[in-house]
Amino acid sequence: MQDEQHGFSLIEVLVSITILSIISVSLISIFSQSLSASRDSTELTFANYLAKNAASYIEREAIESDAGPFAFDTLAKQAELTIYQNGAFEVPTPNTPSCGVSAICDSIFNDAEINNLPFDVKFSVTPHKINGQNDPNLLDLYVYVYPDGQPEPITSLKGSITNATLNQSFPSTK
Repeated sequence: MQDEQHGFSLIEVLVSITILSIISVSLISIFSQSLSASRDSTELTFANYLAKNAASYIEREAIESDAGPFAFDTLAKQAELTIYQNGAFEVPTPNTPSCGVSAICDSIFNDAEINNLPFDVKFSVTPHKINGQNDPNLLDLYVYVYPDGQPEPITSLKGSITNATLNQSFPSTK
């Protein structure tokens, strides 16, 4: 009489558990990397949004304000302090403006936070050269967004600011 057993041996069960554990560890690793990439992408998207928002705010204030940290004349005075060497301006160390009582300015530069992710938004300006001459009506704007407390910016944006409005002729760019 022969004794037939139906089922798996202990070795077969251990081998299958080992294979399943290797597969699950690799899947968990893939999912955690995907989650990290998604978080980084979200943070970069928020930072780009903040940089564009800050640049738009500075541009609007440069035209509309006669005084304050973003008035065109104030920005032009900051830009005059920029050092020009080797055919280019050295971009000054970005700074956070003193917004005074402006809640909008504070929300953009001093209290920038999206989805509980805090950011530091800073800017600097340099003169804009056309044909080797500083154009008195144009400034180059640099906006930097830092993750809160980090020394390196996560994103930066470069643009130009002009003091021309729609009811004025645009400065010559010959």
